Amino acid sequence: MDDFIRKVIEGNGILPSEVCLQSFNLNFENAVNVEWFHWESHYEAIFYINNQEHIAIFSLTGELKEYSKNLSSDYIPEPIKIKALLKGEIMNSVMKNKGNSLEYEMIIRDKQLKRYIQIYSDTGNLMEEKML
Repeated sequence: MDDFIRKVIEGNGILPSEVCLQSFNLNFENAVNVEWFHWESHYEAIFYINNQEHIAIFSLTGELKEYSKNLSSDYIPEPIKIKALLKGEIMNSVMKNKGNSLEYEMIIRDKQLKRYIQIYSDTGNLMEEKML
């Protein structure tokens, strides 16, 4: 069987530490289709809750460092949506929770079909913009 197909069927075989699994289950009890990745300094879990993709990053000791989820345009805070739409069409939006702060990462396409990444604070301030 092809390696790609085997990985899709069997998963990637990565299991985090027990403390990391406990932290994950406390924070994301309704998660499904969880796939784990192990990096030198942390674990990363990709999973779904209510058909929304989430990504969570845990320290090796199980502390939830940050998580993100894709957002449909209905869930983008209105002040951020208005500012992003001034630049162009919203192609993708992600909310990132980093401890006690939220960030909104938007990919915008302007009328000349140039793409930009914009990062907003939870208060709607544009923190960063760069062309992709």
